[in-house]
Parts: sequence; structure tokens; C-alpha cells
Amino acid sequence: MTDNLSKSIKSTEHELSWANRGLKGNSAADVRELCNEIEKYKPLKALRLEGNTINEEAATAIGKALEKHNEIQRLIWNDLFTTRLKTEVPPSLIKLTKGLLTNGSHIIEINLSDNAFGPIGVKGLETFLSSSACYTLEELRLNNCGMGSMGGKLLAEALIACHKNSIVSGGRQFALKQFIAGRNRLEIEGAQALAKAFEIIGTLEVIRMPQNGIRPPGIEALATAFVRNRNLRIIDLNDNTITTAAAKLASAIGKLPKLEIINLESSLIRTKGAIAIARAIVSHKNLQELYLGCNDMHTEGGLEVARAVKNMSSLKVLDLNGNCFGFDGIDEIRNVLENKSFINQMAFSDDEGSDEDEEEDDENEVDDEEDNDEDYQEAEEEQQENEPPSFVPNTNSTQKHLGFQFGVSPSISSKSETVSGLSDRIAKFDFTASSPFNFGLQSTTNSKDNKWTTFNNIDKVKEHLKNDEQSIERAIKLLEDIWNDYTLSQNDCSSIAKNILKTLTFTTTSERNFNECLLVSLGFVKDEKTGRQRRTINQRDKIYQTLIDINQQLPKSTKNLLSIFLQNNSNDQNQCLSGLKQKLVMTIKG
Repeated sequence: MTDNLSKSIKSTEHELSWANRGLKGNSAADVRELCNEIEKYKPLKALRLEGNTINEEAATAIGKALEKHNEIQRLIWNDLFTTRLKTEVPPSLIKLTKGLLTNGSHIIEINLSDNAFGPIGVKGLETFLSSSACYTLEELRLNNCGMGSMGGKLLAEALIACHKNSIVSGGRQFALKQFIAGRNRLEIEGAQALAKAFEIIGTLEVIRMPQNGIRPPGIEALATAFVRNRNLRIIDLNDNTITTAAAKLASAIGKLPKLEIINLESSLIRTKGAIAIARAIVSHKNLQELYLGCNDMHTEGGLEVARAVKNMSSLKVLDLNGNCFGFDGIDEIRNVLENKSFINQMAFSDDEGSDEDEEEDDENEVDDEEDNDEDYQEAEEEQQENEPPSFVPNTNSTQKHLGFQFGVSPSISSKSETVSGLSDRIAKFDFTASSPFNFGLQSTTNSKDNKWTTFNNIDKVKEHLKNDEQSIERAIKLLEDIWNDYTLSQNDCSSIAKNILKTLTFTTTSERNFNECLLVSLGFVKDEKTGRQRRTINQRDKIYQTLIDINQQLPKSTKNLLSIFLQNNSNDQNQCLSGLKQKLVMTIKG
């Protein structure tokens, strides 16, 4: 069911479809035929590109072709970036929509589902989403995009900005009707941010957010937002965790008489939650489908639901499968629903056994379980936030004279060690009192005297980086080393960085790899290989100045990405640092 949320209803006319052609757009030449068709197709109301893959150059060509069509309304671009790195998506989205920002178009539908671009993908979309082209937007499909809580926040801000901008313009007010974002790991914070946007918008008719890891605080925020959208017809929160938020959600549902579909499957509403939902819908006249399967519900809850819907003429589908009724409970529920036409289609094949000897946890136990889960989650997040980045200075006051600590292995404990254990380590790594610690990574230097002077020679840099598949990783590692050495002057830092860039020979693949690794090292994106959170960067001023100095050697795609991330990074509170960042943005923009 969740996969179906990615699909757009096919337009009946004025639609140009290049769906599922397996097009690999790696250059403007690769998409020339498509662009020619776009330019000739009049009127062009919908462009369907699903099932293909394009990069920034191809996106630029398509975007220019779209500039000539201010009549376009539907952008059906799901599954459009297969095999592309996440870092390639933001500039591609910017180029695709650039012409639509100024040609007077009025977009009704955007479908970017099944593009696993993560939170950075939203950055490439936020300017377009808040523009006048989207004041008319009614359907937004971002199913299975891996946005995460950060992406949810960015998306919410863009939607709120669109609503505000539309009011200021004095024209048509932003009135989004359908919001679909399943399988995005939005979790609590992402759900809360979007709930705020929903409250402000107030015109939604369909909200589908299944499989997002949303827990009770996020569900409660959404419930509050639902009440502000009185025309809601569909609520889909299946496969989240409702538990203690069931009562508030039920209260909201009771105030939404236009509801046609409610999907709370696999959401742990349990018996008390089922009873609350049943009492909330008892007077609904439009409800057609109710999904409450796999909810750890016992017979009492199932019977309450059955009694609530038995005289509901509008209801065509009721799913109570996978609960805890037992054979006797199933018979009781069937007896209550004997007059319903769908009773013979109801499945109880996954019922989880007898209800007789099972006692549901009381409210206090549920609350304790929720508290424990949330405490665990917070502890896990705190641990991730406190994890040392791959390259951090050694802050042990008794060892400052030993230099810096690079690439500490997760297997090495940060706690105090026995004398014998420390001696073993000293013997293993063979370092002197004047050399930097270097656990788990190959040293880039041989001694203190020639630590960095070696790399002022471009031939030595070339020798160190070699010319193989690991060259990019070595280059990024070397950049991180010079950025984290507090003793290295800015001039030497920039000189070595220039040598690194001059040494590298970029291909399409290596350039993508370089961009991905650089953004990770700068703390802009999460390291997908290790699963760690974004790194904390200490000497950001040195990094900014170095990037300014090596601007000419950076690939164009790198500059584009840096520009996007720098302008959306608000971590620099220091005025001087903020000014340096602005200088860097202006430099890489040319």
C-alpha cells in the first residue's frame, strides 16, 4: 500500500510521458531528444519522467526546455535520480525548476517520490517550493525519499514560507490539499515541524505519513494540526507508534466528520486506543475504510469497533486482522458484524491467539514503556552527537604537548587504561613523545621536522595520493589533517591544499566521490558508510579561507554544492566567521 503512494494519477490529456524508458541522462546530448519533444509539445500540462535517471547537466538542458511552458501544471518526476549520489540531487533540482521560477507557471502537482535524496534533497527544492510558482500547489508527493527529521523541518519551513508569501502577494493563497510522505524517517521532530505547517495551511484533505518512526509526541502534534484542517478525508499513519497518543488522536478524529479513510494499522493503539477510536467515529457518516489491524488489540477493543460501525452504511472495508482476539473473540466480532456485506472478506488469519489468558498493560505500564524507549532514544542520540569526529584535537590537558589525535578507532576505549595496557599500545604504535597520536590510520608524516614541508612539494603530494581508486579518500584525509593541525599556518595550509587539487585528475565518478567525501568532512552531511552523525568542525575559519584560496582548483559541481550548503548552514554565530563564510559564497559563485 505504501508503494502505491508514490504513483500519480495519469493525466488524460496534454501530458508528455517519458516514463520508464531507462534514460541515462549524463549530458545534454543524452536528453536532446526529450528536450526537443518538450519544446514542441503544446500545450504541455504534465511532464512525466519517472523511471529514468539524470545528472545536473541533463537537468540543466531539461530545465531550459521547460522555460518555454508557463502552462505546465504537473511535475511527475518520481524515481528520477536512480544511481545518483545524494549530493547530485540538489543542483539538479535547482536547474530543473529554475525556469519555472520566472516564467509565470502555476504548479498543481509535484511528485518526487522514490528519490532517496535525503535531507539535502529538500535544500534543492525549498526555493522553488516557497516561490510564486507553487502558490497553486495542491498535491505534494515525497514518498520514500529518506528526508529524515532534518528534511522534514526544511520542508515544513518551505511550506510555511509559501503560505506567507502567497498572502503577502495579495493573490491566490496557498491551499495545499494532498500531502504524501511515507517512508521518510521523519520521526518526532520532523512530524512536529510538519504539524506546525499543516496548522498554518489549514486546507489539507489528504495526509499520508506511514512508516516514519513517529512516536507519541509527534502523533499528538499531528492530531492538533488535523483539527485545523476540517476538510480532511484521509488520515494514514500506519506503521508508526501511537500508544499513549491514541486518546488525543481519537479526539481529533471525532471532530473531522468528512473522513473517508482512516489507516492506523500496525501502530500499537492497543485496546484502550481502539475503544477511543471507536467512540470517536460512531457518528461519522462518510467513513468508507477503517484499518486497525496488527495493533495488539484484545477482544474488548475489537467489539467496541464492531459495535461502532455495524450500522454505518458508508463503511466498505474494515481491517481488524493480526490482533489478539482468539477463536472466541473472532466469533463474537463476526456476530456483531453479521449484517455487513464485507464480513465474508474480513481476514483473521494472523490473529495472535487466545484473549483469555492475556492481560493488557495498564496505562502506567505503557507510559513507563514509552518513557524508557524515549530515554533510550535520547541517550543514543546524545552518544552519537558526542562521538568524536574522525579528526579532532587531543584535549587531554596532560598530553597537549603530544600534538593531535587523528582517526580514533571506535574499538579503543576513551577511559583510563592500566599501565600495562598503555605500554602495549605504545609498543604497538611506536610513537614518540613529540609526535601526534595516530590510532587506526596510516600516518601522513614520518617525523616532526618534515611533517608538512614535504607536502609543499607537489611531487611529494602526488606520490602520497598515488593514482588509484583510493586517491580521493587520501586527498580528503590529507585536507582534514591540515585543517585540524593548529600549528600549521594558513599560507602553508592553502599551499598544500592547492597541491592536492592540482594532483587529482577528476573523472565523473571520482568527482562525485570527492564531493560526497568533502561534504562529510565539512560536517554538512552524515557519513552513510559509518552511520555516524554529522561531524563537529573546530577550525571552520581555516577551512573557509582555504576554500577561498583554492577556489580556482575546485570542480564546478563542488562549488555548486558548497554554495547550497553554506547558504543553508546557520551554525556560524561569530560575526567574523559569518563574514568569512559570505566571502566564500561570493567567491565560489564567481
